[in-house]
Amino acid sequence: MAPHAVGDMGSVNGDGPLVAPVNGEPRGRTAPKDLFTVNSANVVYTDAEILSKYTYRTTLVETTPEGKYVATPQETVYDFKVDRKVPKLGVMLVGWGGNNGSTVTAGILANRRGLVWDTREGPRAANYYGSVVMSSTMKLGTDARTLKDVNIPFHDVLPMAHPNDFVIGGWDISRMNLAEAMDRAQVLEPTLKAQIKKEMAAMVPLPSIYYPDFIAANQEDRADNLIAGSKASMAHVEQIRKDIRYTALAPENARVLEG
Repeated sequence: MAPHAVGDMGSVNGDGPLVAPVNGEPRGRTAPKDLFTVNSANVVYTDAEILSKYTYRTTLVETTPEGKYVATPQETVYDFKVDRKVPKLGVMLVGWGGNNGSTVTAGILANRRGLVWDTREGPRAANYYGSVVMSSTMKLGTDARTLKDVNIPFHDVLPMAHPNDFVIGGWDISRMNLAEAMDRAQVLEPTLKAQIKKEMAAMVPLPSIYYPDFIAANQEDRADNLIAGSKASMAHVEQIRKDIRYTALAPENARVLEG
């Protein structure tokens, strides 16, 4: 695994790693792998894929010389293919050592381990509240018996990467490790930081491109982790591509997103 990336030995199918219950409540996914199936001639399940056809219908309206309207229905058929086996997902953050990057990383570590920490208001447990994918639901349909709406977690609609399985890496103009960056951000409770400090300290951002014209002047003093050169060049492009490939290939061929 790349030294700048953080991964986990959890499942590669998006279910997240197995973690111990906290206060009797399970941490991580508890729903069946396939929460539902679609009974339709337009949907085919194989061991590897979900194949579906969707017909998009709309109406084109033309105006005649007499000022009347002619409505013509239109149909477009789309074919979709979804892999059922979810690979590792690499997430590379620009400005990984900033407030957002360090806090997101800490949050994923806390959820992955099912951590609980004390606060002045009492114990708090890691969760993904605030995440549209992890915390919201969508209507699947209507119960055939009761006629009530049936809603399911958004993240169970299709096979998708679970945040606990993310492989995280990124760049920053500061070589400060993420434990120090977490302290500088002053976002997290000390009791939580103490539990993840060792892991965060092992994460150090890759050197970053630094173009002074595009970065606030007050960031100059912390710019000690730079790729050589202050002007855009193909050399910079190739270095970034190399960084992405390195992160992607190291942890089980993760697919990489940049953010």
